[in-house]
Amino acid sequence: MKYIAAYALLVLGGNEQPTDADVRKVLQEIGGEVNEEELTRVVNALKGKALHEVIAAGSKKLATVSFGGSSGAAPSGGAAPKTEAKKEEAKPAPKEEEAADVGLGGGLFGDDEEW
Repeated sequence: MKYIAAYALLVLGGNEQPTDADVRKVLQEIGGEVNEEELTRVVNALKGKALHEVIAAGSKKLATVSFGGSSGAAPSGGAAPKTEAKKEEAKPAPKEEEAADVGLGGGLFGDDEEW
């Protein structure tokens, strides 16, 4: 995924056909590790293709993918199965404690002194 993201950043930056070296440089600039096989595979797969067309084609494929659950799931838009709610006893509210000045933020802006 990081190879695709770096490739996309380069395309958005104006480099319509990034090379392995271009993508490698981006990843190394951010301290990322580079797997040469994966890098070459991604760049070769995208070579000669417009990135926006690849994204559009991928979006169409995702639209047909089913992320459905089990066969016993309720149909979408249907009523949820009724369950009996357990009545919980009312719990007393926790006691409020006094706020203590623990010096959070003191000296943050060079104002260590009290007013």
